[in-house]
Amino acid sequence: MMFAKKALFIINPKSGTRSDQQRKRIQFLIEEHASRFFKVETVFTSHPHHATQEAHRAIRQGFDYVVAAGGDGTVNEIAKTLINSPVTLGILPLGSGNGLARHLGISMAIEKALRQLCAQKTMEIDACFLNQMPFFCTAGVGFDAYVAAQFATYSSRGLQRYAQVSFQSFFRYKAKDYLLELDGQEIQLPAFAVTFANASQYGNNAYVAPQAKIDDGLIDVCLLSPFPKPLAPIIAARLFQGTLPQSSYVHTYKVRKAKISASEKLLIHFDGEPLQLETNELTITIQPKCLKVLV
Repeated sequence: MMFAKKALFIINPKSGTRSDQQRKRIQFLIEEHASRFFKVETVFTSHPHHATQEAHRAIRQGFDYVVAAGGDGTVNEIAKTLINSPVTLGILPLGSGNGLARHLGISMAIEKALRQLCAQKTMEIDACFLNQMPFFCTAGVGFDAYVAAQFATYSSRGLQRYAQVSFQSFFRYKAKDYLLELDGQEIQLPAFAVTFANASQYGNNAYVAPQAKIDDGLIDVCLLSPFPKPLAPIIAARLFQGTLPQSSYVHTYKVRKAKISASEKLLIHFDGEPLQLETNELTITIQPKCLKVLV
């Protein structure tokens, strides 16, 4: 039997801290569903940057699709390789947050997500860059980056663990002063968090920028000002209700370019991954519609 399309499924076996039995079931479902529509190859990642290496191989060997089977970090590793390439990205969401997949309407149920992939419906999305480092969902500095760094130290993941880490971090973290330049307009202010959004949410349906569109060529900048601690439950509720921009402590902007600086080296998060920078400045840019994605 001849297949017109080739699909490489790159599976992160650590995503969602799944058991061996669950991983075997995922591989079985991929072969059961996707092999009816594609010539399928699966590979499990075994070391850092393995997913990126496999995505490069897929481009060289003429694959039509590369499916990131993992969380937002795995998606980032693969998607950044496929920017401006003829290969289309697919996402099988297996992570703890799955922000990009949720924004794109991809089901969290594995079998349904596979059926969506097999329908081969595509769109072109934007990519954002932090000092030339690509991200596709959200990135930022402040409290969210601090939580991401703490969360990364735990072996167990998931929304419950993230909520626990966020609660503990809330009482330790202090707002910082930043200088922002948004399309040339300077703003100096203290901020609890500054988020640069390509998609609408962090993951787990936490909508930091519910108005964000992933193909409009604009970065949504969300500034969360310091707020009284008793209001934390209300801010959190707004985050999950998609009404955060309505808070008087939140200011949002749509820009094509942003710069941010602080008095100390910046701790950032991008697509769920924390990173301590060796600089106190960041430039955020966007490249419109440079990545083809199955939705």
